[in-house]
Amino acid sequence: MGARSHEGQAELDRILPRWHFREVHQVCVAAPAEAVLRAVWETTWGEAPIARALVALTRADVRKDRRIVRDFLGGMGETLNAGGGEVVFVGVDTLEDRPRPEGSAVELVRECAEPGLLKMVMNVRFREGVLSTETRVYATDDRTRRRFRPYWLAVRAGSGLTRTSMLRAIRRRALRGVG
Repeated sequence: MGARSHEGQAELDRILPRWHFREVHQVCVAAPAEAVLRAVWETTWGEAPIARALVALTRADVRKDRRIVRDFLGGMGETLNAGGGEVVFVGVDTLEDRPRPEGSAVELVRECAEPGLLKMVMNVRFREGVLSTETRVYATDDRTRRRFRPYWLAVRAGSGLTRTSMLRAIRRRALRGVG
């Protein structure tokens, strides 16, 4: 199991400091923070064709004009504007055909230990010229972790391409306004 990541991931560390599965991607962006953060919210699927094609394999409603962050990432459950150039997406899911426990996603991720849950956080962050995304998943019991592992291994390469495509599209949009 993983523990604290590199320095400066305070919000992810506060919400989900331990994880079983983790993925990190980053690109350098030579643009002002406000331009990059605006681009995070405004970049569309049409600007990230690789991400759009990969996500379209599992979802039919990926339209070119829809914004990536609000459409794809915001579907996790709750979106937190953590400040300091970071947006965090928080979600809880089950592998079983049963409803998730009551409560906000943030509360459940921080406090719920009910077996059968997958606690998920993902961020998009811009700091010191680096635009990054980190995903963490924590399974609340060994059975759920074992059942989730094959899925994680199967989707990881595509997920990495999706995230990298998304980050590059955000960078292109941010750089268009810099001259």
